[in-house]
Amino acid sequence: MSTTTASQTNASQTPIAPKNRIAIVTGASSGLGQAIARELRDHGFRVYALARSLPDYFLDPACEENTEKGCLRPIKIDVTDHEAMQAAIGKILATECRVDCLVQAAGYGLAGAVEDTDSDEARAQFETNFFGTIHALPLVLRQMRQQRHGLIVQLGSVAGFLPIPYQAYYSAGKAALTALTLALADEVRPWGIKCLIIQAGDTKTGFTRSRIMASKSAGSDYAERLKRSVDRMAADEANGVSARHVAKLIVRRINRRRPPLVFTPGFLYKAAAVLVRVLPARMTRLIIRMMYAS
Repeated sequence: MSTTTASQTNASQTPIAPKNRIAIVTGASSGLGQAIARELRDHGFRVYALARSLPDYFLDPACEENTEKGCLRPIKIDVTDHEAMQAAIGKILATECRVDCLVQAAGYGLAGAVEDTDSDEARAQFETNFFGTIHALPLVLRQMRQQRHGLIVQLGSVAGFLPIPYQAYYSAGKAALTALTLALADEVRPWGIKCLIIQAGDTKTGFTRSRIMASKSAGSDYAERLKRSVDRMAADEANGVSARHVAKLIVRRINRRRPPLVFTPGFLYKAAAVLVRVLPARMTRLIIRMMYAS
């Protein structure tokens, strides 16, 4: 029995042969999205990299980036544009007739007290970080179901299970994305489709510079504590691990025959994920409050 268990464990960690695999990556112009797209390319995937600031392979095939192992085809798209996303995914599927992996990494940070955040700002955050991820899902899932194979990867956050003060809407969006992914995994399991939610922690990317402040934050009664909180977050992110390192860890899981349902990179964040389940909520919130709301 122990031999069988060991062989099953080894099989679950054996990489899939990378030949001719097709990946779609959103948010691929910077940060973790860009790093994951490049890492998949270097592992032999043909990667369709989607972002607003990229050129478009379908308009100019010369923008394709080729390496010895794989290639990257940029696609200019705004993930919040439902019709444009449907059209882009349709073109990719018509070209390839399959898709093996969808990685959704588009997103941005919104900082500010809940009281100071307008509903339009909160809605815009969810349009990108949550609803932007579901525009591609129906077409991709239909294709994966037909081929009875595929992996959906969603870039969540530690903030999804440890909500951060002054990033309440960002935290709520990541929590919603986690719930969506876990529920989806059970729906698509009969067709051989797997799901993976990445609970990433502080990573050194352009995410810090692109963080948006709620419009009413200046001069607010929360302003001083907000500034300390954002400064602490920025320092933690600046001292975080590189996007390339985290991308390598993620792609290593993507390449497994049985990828995990949840992956939290980094020992500290793995420990946090365990502690939040065993410690009283009051204690975990005290720790977070001391770090980000003092």
